[in-house]
Amino acid sequence: MEERGGIKMDQLGKSCLKTITKEFVLDAYGKKREDAVAAVFAKLKKEAYNSVNGLLIHMEPDDVILLAEDEKNKVQKFLAFFAPKGIQDYYIKLKVIVTIRYI
Repeated sequence: MEERGGIKMDQLGKSCLKTITKEFVLDAYGKKREDAVAAVFAKLKKEAYNSVNGLLIHMEPDDVILLAEDEKNKVQKFLAFFAPKGIQDYYIKLKVIVTIRYI
């Protein structure tokens, strides 16, 4: 069988695009809720790239399910003469079902 550029001649003209659906459960922290959600989707991108054996072409979330969300408010005091500082911290855990197209 003759090869051209690492591709066998009988594979030419056939679609090599594959589609799979995967489920990821990811969590993240952030100073605001939006920061925590953005961190989850940044992790999702890395996990999706690592989960496929090939080049990821397109990724589309089919469903996003909120599993856990927590908001913590703390007051940080530093010595007696500085004003107390309020600190917010968000934790979010999502289940994301994604359709991935890759070659």
